Amino acid sequence: MRKIYISFIVITFLFSTNFFAQTKALVHAEEMPYFSGCEKYKYKKEKKRVCSNETMVSFLAFNVDYPAEAMNAGTEGTVYVSFIIDEAGRVTEPSIIRDIGHGCGAAAIDVLNKMPKWEPGKDKGEIVKVKLNLPIHFYLKNGVSNPLDSDGYKITWGTLKGNKITVDDLKANLEKIIMVRDRFGDPVSFDALNFSYQRKKNFKTATSNGILNKKQKKIVKKAKAGGKFYLEVVVHDGNKKIKVGREFGLVE
Repeated sequence: MRKIYISFIVITFLFSTNFFAQTKALVHAEEMPYFSGCEKYKYKKEKKRVCSNETMVSFLAFNVDYPAEAMNAGTEGTVYVSFIIDEAGRVTEPSIIRDIGHGCGAAAIDVLNKMPKWEPGKDKGEIVKVKLNLPIHFYLKNGVSNPLDSDGYKITWGTLKGNKITVDDLKANLEKIIMVRDRFGDPVSFDALNFSYQRKKNFKTATSNGILNKKQKKIVKKAKAGGKFYLEVVVHDGNKKIKVGREFGLVE
């Protein structure tokens, strides 16, 4: 399957179902689960919730494959899925609430199974199971371009070539310039630089205003062979925002 950018509207992605219909898990807890990667906000719950939502969105955009069958059929819409975060933070009992067909439901379930452990929910001081529902939006065109087919824009980073690179090559280019060129080969400015890294169920992401920050450098320095590294920027083309991305498989 060809990976493309999926639009996710997940400002407040958790919503309730009928409490009395659930006997194994709560649908609302005093402290809802947090997506992995936001532990540093231990005592700042509002920032931690924002971090959780943003990190989850990055994870979905990095891991959801738009099924070829759905693309060929022009299928767009929203798949609603349900799952439980258990006391250990694991994603369990994934299911489809509403599908749009052509493999999109299966793609949504597949990404749930790829999720790293969450920080489990708490209620009355106890760690509890929590049931969550999540809308995943599949849109071929919504004003944001496919980062792997971005209206002729191409991103380069130092001497990195191809889609398979060594970890040493990645680290060697850490201080090199990231550039974006338009369809005519002319350099263009960009902002909102995002780094994402995944190896097995370990997922990290960090965003800056276009200049590498400490968290992004840390992601690169801790990268290992067998993982995937993805960088993405936003280019402004008139009134249109274009996401330009590049994915690398990390090898020995």
